[in-house]
Amino acid sequence: MAQKKSDKIERFKFGKINILLFIAAIVAIIVGFLIVNSTTTFGTILLVFGYAVLIPLSLLIRSNSDKPENM
Repeated sequence: MAQKKSDKIERFKFGKINILLFIAAIVAIIVGFLIVNSTTTFGTILLVFGYAVLIPLSLLIRSNSDKPENM
């Protein structure tokens, strides 16, 4: 059976944890760019952590209340 259009929209709804992870990623990226010119590699580590870990997590994690009942 075909899914309703409203079901598809609900599937991509961001929850509270998604928004918090995305904000943490943005903060890590901004701080990483600000200190990337220093002699340490901490800025680079923050950039990789923000781009490669936090942003994908914020897009992939779904809370238990967001899961459909028939899965």
